[in-house]
Amino acid sequence: MFPKEYEWLLSHPEIETEYAGQYVAIAGESIVAHGEDFREVLREAEKRGKEPFIHKVPPLDKDLVV
Repeated sequence: MFPKEYEWLLSHPEIETEYAGQYVAIAGESIVAHGEDFREVLREAEKRGKEPFIHKVPPLDKDLVV
């Protein structure tokens, strides 16, 4: 079973273009912080009292191969 934040992320593919190359902190069903520096994103999310799920969105010019 995946975290609800991961499920929410999968249902919002527009995040992959809107936040390309950034870290996105998701808490519940919303983005609570985003940016290019992981520590800043985590710090901002924690300032809001949230325990986030953080996802690194790949740049648009890169393909993710798993």
